[in-house]
Amino acid sequence: MFLRYLKDLLQLLLSPRNGWEDVSYDGYDAHQLFKSGFLPFVALAGLSVLCKWFYHADASLVVLFQQAIIGFVKFFASYYLASFFFSWYMPMCTDGTVSMNKCHTLIMYSLSAVALIDMLQNCMPMELSLAYLLPMYVWYIMWRGLRYMAVSFNGVVTYMILCILTITVPPYLLQYLFNMIVPEY
Repeated sequence: MFLRYLKDLLQLLLSPRNGWEDVSYDGYDAHQLFKSGFLPFVALAGLSVLCKWFYHADASLVVLFQQAIIGFVKFFASYYLASFFFSWYMPMCTDGTVSMNKCHTLIMYSLSAVALIDMLQNCMPMELSLAYLLPMYVWYIMWRGLRYMAVSFNGVVTYMILCILTITVPPYLLQYLFNMIVPEY
């Protein structure tokens, strides 16, 4: 299941429109996808912080393990936060009934794309300015999920604001808040 999750995530990154069609065709159960795909991927993203130990001489292993836990917790908490807000506001975006299975799937894949950006930043020995623009590509991926989520024409703006504020902002906000408590490295 994890390899199929990675395959669909790669498809979403390379061609978002076709990726959402493939995700819709596969029709995964969100709970199984959460356990077998999202959680291992987010744990891997959290552990990618340990790469900093190799190229930062002053990096403490204890602090890096704390950062790894923070990396996992920020995506885990963001998933539940986004699920809560999607259950409230997604009915305003569609004309018909809302499939919570599809909502959870969209949240997982979008957060995984953000986690992939985080992994990229963790594995680089220096900070890249381009990495700060990559969340805009995640917005594009979520925008291409309009048909997958059956968003009505009048609900597009609400859907995009909902996606941006509940999927991409919370991981960065939680990282900022945790960094106020735990040192960076």
